[in-house]
Amino acid sequence: MSKRLVKIPLHHLPAHANELIGKTVNVVLKSNQTFYGQCERIENTLFVLRDFRKHAHQLAFTQIESVIYDKSATF
Repeated sequence: MSKRLVKIPLHHLPAHANELIGKTVNVVLKSNQTFYGQCERIENTLFVLRDFRKHAHQLAFTQIESVIYDKSATF
């Protein structure tokens, strides 16, 4: 099954918050550091990600460049 990468820039993040909860995502920071894990919750200006070593990472929106996740293609 084909997949597409979906990139959500910071300014669209609040609008896509509900669809990201529970998904496996890559969070790219403005410093080019990348975090990979499952989105636990998105609060006012805080993105909470749990990596696969069970560590929680709280990332402020001011640090985030974009969020990228895989989506199954329809073709």
